[in-house]
Amino acid sequence: MRFYDLHLKGRNFQEDHQLLKEAQRLGYSGASITYPDKSYENALETFKRLRREFRGFEVARGVSISAETPRQLKRKVQRFREKADVILVEGGDAKINRAACEDIKVDILSKPYKGRRDPGINHILARTAAENNVAIELNTGDIINSYLKVRVKIFEYLREIIKLQRKFKFPIIIASGATTTYDLRTPRDLIALFKCINIKEEKIIEALSTIPESILKFNKERDSMIIIGVKKLEK
Repeated sequence: MRFYDLHLKGRNFQEDHQLLKEAQRLGYSGASITYPDKSYENALETFKRLRREFRGFEVARGVSISAETPRQLKRKVQRFREKADVILVEGGDAKINRAACEDIKVDILSKPYKGRRDPGINHILARTAAENNVAIELNTGDIINSYLKVRVKIFEYLREIIKLQRKFKFPIIIASGATTTYDLRTPRDLIALFKCINIKEEKIIEALSTIPESILKFNKERDSMIIIGVKKLEK
């Protein structure tokens, strides 16, 4: 079984190297180092160095996009689609959540509930995310680094997202949003954690393994894709 964490926050080569080394030690087969869109291009050399350092461990280039309007989001996604292995959109704002779910070029919508009093996803966005194969992230960092009422609220939001997923079948991933090695947990620990909110073990494993792996594989072949499920073959 191959496990992936597609949301490790990038800072610099040394700290990124420590995060990846710890993820490898904990049993992951690959991870995405994610830089904000403003500093992503400056990090391209860091990605090259990291890939040289880690053989047999997949290092993906991730970009975290923040936008104030749907139009700005669309422009940024278009700009980074061919430069990044994983495009993650910082959610929270209702218009941004919707625009991300409607964009087939987006891989992951992160924290749709951020700054809100609801999960940030309703039945309309759930159906749209499923149609466009946009994964919704269940962020373990929000659970680990919260307490009391805040943690209870986060669990409520995650439960609501899972209910919608069961009905509309959009992809979900589990990722850490880790900034330090102390934010990482083993896949076994995460399976135990998410069982607490009534997710079946097979679904948790899919969110840690099958789905993130399929995102990476699909993006490697994106240039040859005409539409989802239709691939252009070389003679």
